[in-house]
Amino acid sequence: MIALMMILVYHSLMSPLHACGVIGALPSALSFLLLLISLIFIVAAGYVINDYFDVEIDKVNKPEQLIVSKIFSETETKVFYVLLTILGIIIGAISGVIALNSKFYIILAILALLTALLYSYSSSYKRKFVVGNIIVSFSVAFAVFLPWLFVMLYLSDNVLILSSVRDVIMSSSMSKLVLIYTAFAFLMTLLREIVKDAEDLKGDKLTRCRTIPIVLGIKKMNVILILSILLICMLLLYFTYVLYVMHSYIALVIMSLILLCLVLSLAYLLRKNISYHKYSVFLKIMMLLGIISMIFV
Repeated sequence: MIALMMILVYHSLMSPLHACGVIGALPSALSFLLLLISLIFIVAAGYVINDYFDVEIDKVNKPEQLIVSKIFSETETKVFYVLLTILGIIIGAISGVIALNSKFYIILAILALLTALLYSYSSSYKRKFVVGNIIVSFSVAFAVFLPWLFVMLYLSDNVLILSSVRDVIMSSSMSKLVLIYTAFAFLMTLLREIVKDAEDLKGDKLTRCRTIPIVLGIKKMNVILILSILLICMLLLYFTYVLYVMHSYIALVIMSLILLCLVLSLAYLLRKNISYHKYSVFLKIMMLLGIISMIFV
């Protein structure tokens, strides 16, 4: 899903730069591909180290899906994490050197920061109130924002090209769309992370995590979920207006469908017996639909 987000931002939301006819208006396809692979490796490493630190929790919450200690030893898991991280950072640095020349260190620093965030999430912040949810949401939303940032850094290092495409950037809704999709990815991931905390309540309690459902209780958590959905609906209402003005009617229909489904899902949250696993899957589908809508923007 992260790869899909990056590809569609680069090829769909950045389409005014593709179509402007200016040679070199975008970084080379190779540099972008390397950046994509780099982020996938770093996020994959984040999943590996999360499984390493979550062994005791996973023994309770999902024993049938246990990987660390059941399929791979803890030592093998740590080696795998280090390899993925080193490869991700090196490939990201190569991407930066190809596209950004002397400014490659900016991408390198960003990827290193993301790596540190994902590690600290798994080792510590996941068990703290709200902070872990925000780190994961930021990491996913960053996959939407990174291609735009990469292109802007590239253009800032090529002043002549920037002067040629400045009018395209200013006149198009490109930057606005990137920010809207970034906000959508952040809020949807945050909502899903809270739902997943409710799904993992039993194991989290045993390991003394301070997640929202543990600290505030299920009822108050459901109120937070409802308020979060309403906030997302407000963003989608504004977005549907933007799409209407742009005459992007297929994307408008998809976003309207997501908006309707989220509003209808509020009734589900008011029920007594809620399957948080099913609701988590539902939110993932809504997010995937939102990402696919980029194709039609």
